Amino acid sequence: MAVSKLWPVTTRLERVIDYVANPEKTAASVYTEEQYQALRDVIAYAKDEEKTEREFFVEGINCNPDTAREQFVSVKEKFIKKDGIQAYHGYLSFKEQDITPETAQKIGMEFANEVWGKRFQVLVTTHLNTKHLHCHFVINSVSFVDGKRLWGEEKAWFKFRLVADRICEKYGLYYNPKPNRSKQSSYYYKKEKAGMPTRYTMAREAIDKAISHSTNLAAMKYALKEMGCELQVSESRKYWTIILKGYDKPIRLKNLGEEYTNEAIKRRLIENQGIKIEPFQRETFRPRQYRLPTRGNKLRKKGGLYGLYLYYCYRLGYLPKYKKQNTARLHYLLKEDLLKLDRISMEARLLGRENISTDKELFSYKVSIENQIETLNDERTHLRKTLRRNLNDDELSKVREQISTITDRIRTLRKEVTLCDGIAERSKVIKHNLEQVHADEEKFKGKERNRYEQRR
Repeated sequence: MAVSKLWPVTTRLERVIDYVANPEKTAASVYTEEQYQALRDVIAYAKDEEKTEREFFVEGINCNPDTAREQFVSVKEKFIKKDGIQAYHGYLSFKEQDITPETAQKIGMEFANEVWGKRFQVLVTTHLNTKHLHCHFVINSVSFVDGKRLWGEEKAWFKFRLVADRICEKYGLYYNPKPNRSKQSSYYYKKEKAGMPTRYTMAREAIDKAISHSTNLAAMKYALKEMGCELQVSESRKYWTIILKGYDKPIRLKNLGEEYTNEAIKRRLIENQGIKIEPFQRETFRPRQYRLPTRGNKLRKKGGLYGLYLYYCYRLGYLPKYKKQNTARLHYLLKEDLLKLDRISMEARLLGRENISTDKELFSYKVSIENQIETLNDERTHLRKTLRRNLNDDELSKVREQISTITDRIRTLRKEVTLCDGIAERSKVIKHNLEQVHADEEKFKGKERNRYEQRR
């Protein structure tokens, strides 16, 4: 299937119509196959009016492309529906790189006619500015037939897949009969690829730990509940889900991987029945006659912004480096910041490098950085003015090198300013989170202490 998407347009109509009908993107020319693959060559060749005849792949359904906006507006005025969503903008991109613009435009027209052509005005264009040709559609949000808005299945783009598949099959183009629409977002995928914890990795760790102490679904559900997770499983549910503590949105277990589907989880629980396993138990508070100071105690006593960040990194499991993180038992308020470890660690290194402990020192450092940026900007402006003079090639090269060096330095200093702003904002959140975590821990220890006294 061709890659596709549809989204509403709430801004001025002429802006999106001008973009879709942009001659630089819809201009066709006579070019070789090698030129077709090269983006820059195609655009340059298509713009050369002295060497090529230009043809524009812009067509309208129930409207004239040259006056599409006026016709869209006249329909809205006729039915008194000028407010709200003005139009819908969609595209259809093809995987093949050898498809001709004429074929792409023909497919786009056939697709738009079948989906919207009976009731709506549609502008259809084919853009040639990338190596994959793609059709753009601008659909009036109000029907010229009955004045009703585009609604329901008419804008449910994922339901148009069957239409697109059928047309692609007709023209011998690629389509996927069984697409996987349960993939993780690229954000979580990139985080996991970089080794960073995400909602999905935390869910997998919690499920794996629960399964390792369970032989049936009831025991697994109990173990997850003790870890603060809510598991929704039953034979009547098509998709089993899990909600992590501190989150509201459930995760379908099948989205976690092949080992977390309904059948896979049942199989793993049955396999546990043949071995001896220990039932899941929460970590209990055990009073001691003496306590040795831990790294966390030492970091907590350090104080200041730097000490606050170090202790927070310790609670997140980022410190010490030699100790493996156990995100399954991490407090739910801290789990969200696991996704921001890179930024938090950069801010902590800045505080340690510059020996910053108070808000006043942080503000002073930020002001000094801003003054350096201002001085460098003045110096760079002076060098740019120097370029206007009659200089030889060696002098020009030297000045440009100086400008490049200053630009890199300014970029680095601006990142420092951004880190300072992040510290000023994040430090308050960190303090609040740690206070809540300590309060919850003391509450839990109090309950465990009472149980311990009763058992004595």
